[in-house]
Amino acid sequence: MKAILIEKSKDLKINNFSTHMVTIYFDKQLFSHLFKSQEEKYLVLREKILSHRDEFIFPYSNAHLFDLQQDTTDIKYDEMDFIQSIVDGNHIFYEYPNIGVTKESPRSAFSNVAKADDFSWLYNLDLSQITEEQCDAINNTIDIAIKDLRGELGFDWLKKRTPIHSKELTIDKGNLISFVKFVKDNFYKDQNSYKNIRDNAVKNYNPTSITSDNENVFNDQLKAAPLGLSFIETIKAVINQFGVKSSDATIVYYVSYMLLDLLGVSKETRRKVKLHNMQTDCMHSFFGGYCDCFVSDDAGILKKSKTLYKLFNIETQIYSIDEFIKVFDEAIKNNQKSASEYFDEICGDYQRRIVTKTETIPPYTLTHLGASHIYFGYFNYMLERTSKDETVIMLVKNKKANQLLLIQEIEIIVNRLVYVFNNLGATFTLFNRELEIPQIQTGNWNRILILNDADICLTKVKGPSMLCLWIKLKQPVSTQS
Repeated sequence: MKAILIEKSKDLKINNFSTHMVTIYFDKQLFSHLFKSQEEKYLVLREKILSHRDEFIFPYSNAHLFDLQQDTTDIKYDEMDFIQSIVDGNHIFYEYPNIGVTKESPRSAFSNVAKADDFSWLYNLDLSQITEEQCDAINNTIDIAIKDLRGELGFDWLKKRTPIHSKELTIDKGNLISFVKFVKDNFYKDQNSYKNIRDNAVKNYNPTSITSDNENVFNDQLKAAPLGLSFIETIKAVINQFGVKSSDATIVYYVSYMLLDLLGVSKETRRKVKLHNMQTDCMHSFFGGYCDCFVSDDAGILKKSKTLYKLFNIETQIYSIDEFIKVFDEAIKNNQKSASEYFDEICGDYQRRIVTKTETIPPYTLTHLGASHIYFGYFNYMLERTSKDETVIMLVKNKKANQLLLIQEIEIIVNRLVYVFNNLGATFTLFNRELEIPQIQTGNWNRILILNDADICLTKVKGPSMLCLWIKLKQPVSTQS
């Protein structure tokens, strides 16, 4: 499988708005609600999604497949086909060190993915080929587990234990397989083991029941807890203890999500919590952070996601189903405005001239202006670029470092602009995948629209990777001082 496009952008601070959405991530539970449509609201939403599917991108991930593995009936295949009718094969995946999107139907992907608790791959693992970091991770995992079982870890082991760094494994393949089987039997089949560990962790490390209810205050509050580490410091300590040196966003997020529950900062109810479900929820939350919005009807995953998105400055919007229904209607309506309505919004914000920042990058002066609209249902930030010879209005979409820019996303915006301006009598052509995808991939792509009162250019800014709409007015627009 080849990825359509894998792109990351640098951090850019700008405003966010509730109706700004192109990439939308639903967790598995929400897809199930839409599939069954037992409530009127899901039936209505289902029809709206299917009728406006070309205006949005709904990716799915392996987390959906792991959730579907829990269904022992053949109904899951019908549900996969329904999911395909919405996601159109947009499969978001992680392949170190990148996040990407490839085209593959859920049914096809389901037949190729191993079960979440299937460790049979261990039998074919060549231990002589593992990396030094993998060797350290295995050695430290085994050492920590054995010491824990013997009661030798100690209360402050996260701070005092010296991680193992060795080029040789301390365990042979047979014993490694036995260890993994022990973990599977005690933490996946027997749900009480994890619950008991969590009970002890909360009792020892968070006895005053510090929670994430108070925004990010919990991070510093935990430093006053018995262990004396903030939440961020605890994350770093855990990763360090397992001998991981080059931890990327995936490892950090997984550890963070699990610690929220394990320390009782944002935990599932004791009756409900299952390790398998926690792991798939974590995956949903993680991949949701690479989209414009993440939607779930599960209170636990919503709470943890809001906590971590805020902690790590992930600007993805998080919605419950009822919240999403409202903003989805707004987004559909915003996507259908006329050219005059869009330009009225642009000119209105430009004339109000609410300056948020000014910077000089010779030979240009960049003035950042407050935006109160989603221009063309997509762009949510405005800049004015001035030089000695010209003034250009630049519209961009916020692109955080962890968000993707997909070919399909570019296609949606190109076609939206074409429809808008062709309704004025222009004859611009729709996105030509065969011609334009190679241009985008080589960095030699733009769309130029010549109008009576303005020259417009849609282009992809290389770094940070984002779409930018340049508007060069042929007549100046008066602005408020």
